[in-house]
Amino acid sequence: LLRDGYWRGVFTAIIQLIRQHLIFIPILLIVILALINWVDLPFTIWIKKVELDAHAYTFWDFICSCAEGGFVAGLLFTIAMLADYFKLKQFALVTKISLMASIYGGLANGVFKFIFNRQRPAIGLDQWHFFAFFESGAKHFSDLMYAYNSMPSGHVISTMAAVMPFMLAYKSRALRIGLVIWVLIVAFSRIYTINHWLSDVVVSSILGIIIGLAVYQVNAWRIIRDEA
Repeated sequence: LLRDGYWRGVFTAIIQLIRQHLIFIPILLIVILALINWVDLPFTIWIKKVELDAHAYTFWDFICSCAEGGFVAGLLFTIAMLADYFKLKQFALVTKISLMASIYGGLANGVFKFIFNRQRPAIGLDQWHFFAFFESGAKHFSDLMYAYNSMPSGHVISTMAAVMPFMLAYKSRALRIGLVIWVLIVAFSRIYTINHWLSDVVVSSILGIIIGLAVYQVNAWRIIRDEA
């Protein structure tokens, strides 16, 4: 898929999308900063105070597992292979675009995690604890792999990036509503299990939308060619 150019021009498309919607960036920054300052901590404290029924926690943790980047990519790969086998050409193309979007989102997630190094709420309740890479408290590699790895959420960014091609390629209202509900469920599961702050999943959703849209835009010609 890389050789066939599914990622060719994606970074340029992302830059163009940002330029086209430059006016919204200050608004998004204000919203995100407001969430971090006034919403993240009280919302997480409320989640922690909610009685965590063992069965409920197991369910939401299972949802987290279903949204792991490796699981999402593996599922999409399998679906693409089956679609090819059964000659469902358009569906196979959209699934391949979705697969590449999810992988691109996962890689972007790793880059942003390395930049922000935000402390997870499960480790400490300081919502402004960023850039732990430069702090003496982060002495172990495992700290950077989990404890200070909160923003963005890899589960949400990969899932959001993966669903965007399907939402753009198919006009079914039921499908779109179902995909939006699935993303919201994944986002809530990451907050409920105290793995992420609310602002983490908001930032991840925005990044996932941008990446999914960019990957779809540079590959939309494949679907148009198939329809022709």
